[in-house]
Amino acid sequence: MARKVGSAGKTLARRLGRIALVLLGFGFAAWLLVKLLAPWMGALALPLAFLAVMRLLQDKEVEREVVAKARGYLGEARVGRVLEALPSPWRVFHDVDLGGENADHVVVGPAGVFNVEVKNYTGPIRATPQGLWVRGERRDDLVRQAWRQAHKLRELLGVEVEPLLVFVGGRLEGRRVGRLPVLPPEEVGAYLRGLPARLSFTEAQRVSKLLEGRVR
Repeated sequence: MARKVGSAGKTLARRLGRIALVLLGFGFAAWLLVKLLAPWMGALALPLAFLAVMRLLQDKEVEREVVAKARGYLGEARVGRVLEALPSPWRVFHDVDLGGENADHVVVGPAGVFNVEVKNYTGPIRATPQGLWVRGERRDDLVRQAWRQAHKLRELLGVEVEPLLVFVGGRLEGRRVGRLPVLPPEEVGAYLRGLPARLSFTEAQRVSKLLEGRVR
């Protein structure tokens, strides 16, 4: 099994935790207001607080934010498990700080260093040499994000870094956008294991040390 450093989806889990605290605080405030301003409705204070939280969750922006964070966390956790199943001497680093953003997973092994960017979308996804489409909408921004993070990692580590874009949940057609591999989770392990060895043990150790200091 690959050695892992960090927890998959840790940043998203923290954000979800903060959202949950805000919702709980809102519910507590609603409960307290009922208790203070309408004590004769004391038995209804808790149900009313619950309804207030549910009403807040029905707001489209709040709902979109919560669902997106939850889907993102589940996607990163699933791909993290796939990567951790790689054989030794592969190493997996979850939630790597790039300064202003984070890399979902960085993998170091005999085949090199890889930035694994995860997206959890529903619906059809089509990867072609000309571009990427998600539910019929062209999403070149996702391709640019994967390459941008790979370039940042190369600057930080002093070694070539290859990006991978992994889609969880959607129906993926095609496996590459230009030079960028686009894969479902179940194909990531085989893809990485099938690449030729080109990173020395000494270089892998050096890169791993640098990455350990950037795991959130």
